[in-house]
Amino acid sequence: MSRATKIPVVDADAHVVEPFALWADRMPAEFRDLIWRREVDADGRERLFYDGEPLDIEWSTGTLSTPGAVQEGGRLDIDIDTEVDEGVREPRRRLELMDEQGIAVSILFPSMMLGLSDMRDDRIQVAYAQVYNDWISEFCAADPIRLRWGAVVPAEDVNAAVTEAERALSAGASAVMVSPIFNKRQLPVSDPALDQLHGLLAEAGVPLVVHAVNPHNRCLAVYPHLRGRVQWQMGYSFQNQLATMHVLDSELLLRHPGLRVGFFEGDIGWVPHWFGRLDATLAKMALVAPARPTPVVSAFRRHCVMSGDMNDPELARAARYLGPGAVLFASDWPHHDGTWPDPIVAVRDHAELTETQKRDILVHAPARFFGIDEAALLTHLGDDWSIDAPLATIPPLLPHGRGPAIAGSAAASAH
Repeated sequence: MSRATKIPVVDADAHVVEPFALWADRMPAEFRDLIWRREVDADGRERLFYDGEPLDIEWSTGTLSTPGAVQEGGRLDIDIDTEVDEGVREPRRRLELMDEQGIAVSILFPSMMLGLSDMRDDRIQVAYAQVYNDWISEFCAADPIRLRWGAVVPAEDVNAAVTEAERALSAGASAVMVSPIFNKRQLPVSDPALDQLHGLLAEAGVPLVVHAVNPHNRCLAVYPHLRGRVQWQMGYSFQNQLATMHVLDSELLLRHPGLRVGFFEGDIGWVPHWFGRLDATLAKMALVAPARPTPVVSAFRRHCVMSGDMNDPELARAARYLGPGAVLFASDWPHHDGTWPDPIVAVRDHAELTETQKRDILVHAPARFFGIDEAALLTHLGDDWSIDAPLATIPPLLPHGRGPAIAGSAAASAH
């Protein structure tokens, strides 16, 4: 009988925090005044510069990188250099943390480069994409089975996006990430102008991941209204509501029947209402709406998946509505908001999810979406891991309740 205590959880949406030195060391000199930059004054206060301007943000980079840091008793001034675990930017330490957290595979997405489509200079988008994709490819080379990555692409120049996607796929990218609104010209992710990119991914069998971005992103055109808590109240969900509507209301999946699309970050409890409303408005507005088979959830089930906050109070309802294989586990680690409360515990102990649903969300659904061979993965992992390990024995992601990204700091001792 197996003594394994961990199931091979596949984290569909985890993050790295790019080192500021990466941009200083690798970006072309012509963009030196525009790159992400961090300064610390004599009192230890952090100042960030983005796209050539000071960035007005409520918390430090270290706070962004610490689960639960903005909850009561947290801190807004955690230092990224001295108080945050190296696993946010160093692959060997990241693998050690994944062992502790019970994560078998992490699909890694950026932090700073979530704002790539917001950059004003088209050429700097190309340079940033090349630098980031090279760096994350090198990061994941430490263990390409367990560390996988989503590539970023420049958004203003579609031809450049296709070229960079081709380069990233040849380097081993597991997905290509885009913003819910593709660029500042308000191009929907389903627009035929992106057909070359969609066709490339469909032919390669690599998914397109539509990942919500900071609601301040200029592509969204509503950013002046979204600050502080408002970002998390509605700033993420509406992005994927727009993106799912654009995809399911368009001919994208008819033009590219082999394309797989994931909608990542934010809540998912809105899905049954939103998809039901899409069906209703197609009927009510038949003379001006595109002719589409209903229910739209059928097309979603054939081509798409959803990943978001595992603490969503409507998680079980959304999972039942979308069906097996459609909801993927995501930790959002180490970001302060999505990772807290503990996402593994939220699924493991969920009273309204069956054991079959829990295993599907944690392992099978994300493995299928990203083309991960579960048998090969288990051989690579060793005897501590098993598909059949009891759910009750799998470890929490946050053994200290919150803030595992803090290593030996005053904030950690307070938790």
